[in-house]
Formats: sequence, structure tokens, C-alpha cells
Amino acid sequence: MIVRETTNEQDIRTVLCNKEIYDTITDDYSLEADKFIVPLDGYKYVGGYVNNEIVAVMVYHAYRDGNKCHVQVLPQFRQSHAAQFGEQSLTFKGTQPLYAEIPDLYSNVLDFAHKFGFKIIETVEQGYVKRGVSYNMNILRL
Repeated sequence: MIVRETTNEQDIRTVLCNKEIYDTITDDYSLEADKFIVPLDGYKYVGGYVNNEIVAVMVYHAYRDGNKCHVQVLPQFRQSHAAQFGEQSLTFKGTQPLYAEIPDLYSNVLDFAHKFGFKIIETVEQGYVKRGVSYNMNILRL
């Protein structure tokens, strides 16, 4: 796997607008995937490439006193590349604190973040709504 910064909007959309991923990362108030515009100003994207095809994206953007990150790996590559991509993409984080927001709904994502050293520092009660159901939103810091 080759991990590098990217500004290729099609590559970024390939991962972020994947039906399964988009359904997971959006809440009830989000636009449909076909209306999603990749924000470039103030965002850094790190792509994971296998055989020159994008399989994963790490998104970094300003949050609190550091940056927030979002790791997304195409479903068919999670078993083989998620851990490697997570590890390599974190080398792009810089020296500022790094945060993640993960709702209780996705315990597997919370477990993945904990494996990389993220710790829950705050919980926003009922801070995430999915299909009309409210969940707690965990704020984690590395």
C-alpha cells in the first residue's frame, strides 16, 4: 500500500461516497451522496492506494486546539488494509492534538480508534441522530 496526500476529488469521492461508507458517516441531516462536494479549503486528505487504485482516505481538518480525523476504508479492503492504513495515515497528523468523533452506534469504530491510542475525553448525550434514533457522540483525543 502506498499512502500519500491527495487532492484528487474523484479519488476522495470514490471512498467517501461509497454507498456503505456514506451511509455510515452521515447523520439524518446530511445531503445525499450525489450532492456531496469535497471540501478542499482547510482540509488535508491522505489516500491509501493499492495497485494505483484508491482504497482508503484519511481526512484531517481543524478542530478545537488541533485537528479532527476521519478514517474510511472501502469495505472490501478493511480486512486486508484497514490497520496498515490507519497506522500509516496517522504519520500525517502533525504535532497538534488529534480528535475523532464517534457515535456509540459504531462500537467497532470505537474499538478501532482505541487500538491506535485514542481515549474518550467527552460524551455528548444524544449528539448524533441516525434514522430517527439519537445516540451519544464520543469525542476522542490522541
